[in-house]
Amino acid sequence: MRIVHVLPYPMSRPGGVQSNARDLCAWLDRTGHETRIVSPDAHAAQGPGEISLGRAREMSVHGTGSEVSVAGPLALRRTARALRDWGAEILHLHTPWTPLMPWQLWRRMGLPTVATFHATLPETDAPGLEDRYIAWAAKAFHRRLDALVVPSAAPQAQWRRLGVAPLPEILPPTIDLSDWRAGDLGGARRPGPFRVIYLGRFEARKGVDVLLKAWAQRPAALQGAELVLAGRGELPGLLPEGARLVQSPDRAEAIRLVAEADVSVAPAGYGESFGLVLIEAMAAGTPPVAAANAGYATVMTGEGAELLFSAGDAGALAAKLAELAQAPERIARLTGWARNHALRFDVSRVGPEYVRLYERVLSARS
Repeated sequence: MRIVHVLPYPMSRPGGVQSNARDLCAWLDRTGHETRIVSPDAHAAQGPGEISLGRAREMSVHGTGSEVSVAGPLALRRTARALRDWGAEILHLHTPWTPLMPWQLWRRMGLPTVATFHATLPETDAPGLEDRYIAWAAKAFHRRLDALVVPSAAPQAQWRRLGVAPLPEILPPTIDLSDWRAGDLGGARRPGPFRVIYLGRFEARKGVDVLLKAWAQRPAALQGAELVLAGRGELPGLLPEGARLVQSPDRAEAIRLVAEADVSVAPAGYGESFGLVLIEAMAAGTPPVAAANAGYATVMTGEGAELLFSAGDAGALAAKLAELAQAPERIARLTGWARNHALRFDVSRVGPEYVRLYERVLSARS
């Protein structure tokens, strides 16, 4: 098959949706299929099989970074023609309610189309304009697309509240865990104090403020501990004592930092549909302490539930970290669980499910 993935976010910007698409396409290419990735990356260097279409402008929605993109008519015609000449058979849209370029290409191509809706929106009794727009867009896409996918039961619940039928099917994101597993220290602990790492964007939705508050009120068991804050953006406050900042680490450095930590922390309070950062940490041999938002809770099952804390509760996070700092045997047990659990989500396990989905959609259209 020849499959085109269309993203509303630049591939040059780090993010879970981008890594999901890149890992899935690389696996598809290795297994005999052919892929292209189209994203609004004007003037950015393109990777193999990546096509730039349109320009993107950053904005903030529900406390997280996003983009609005648009493609000019000439560039749109050229790209659609090139993809048809290449032999494109199916489109895979990612978070297509993010306007505008993916809609433009989808309408011009007229191909069988699968869409993954990655986001889980915060629940509210008084939805704003953004929420009402997303609800309208979701229903519109539900009527027109060949298959809809969500990463877990958390975002599927949103569709249930919209009253659509049938519900989108659940397929977890695709993650190539090979380099994360290669970074695993295999139980050999580095010398030094207990170390905690946060890896991700420094933005409101990711709960960095909760982590900083937790670190400021950490109990005696954490007084000699280290906190590594690795990511992109500006911290929502001063760097606390016992913490160090690593701005925009590349992939190799990020893997090393996670693998060398005793635990990772994912404090996002809302808006998570799955939790790629959790699976990556697990594969590197580092158990993740995670906020019990709807998406993370779908990943942290079984023994992993021990690592959840109440979302937004800095005191609960500090207490959880202190418990683990004093229980190396517990960390060792949870690390073993994490390594095995992560393998369930490797692209080698999940990729074939996407192939079957594409084949089903193509068969239904023929």
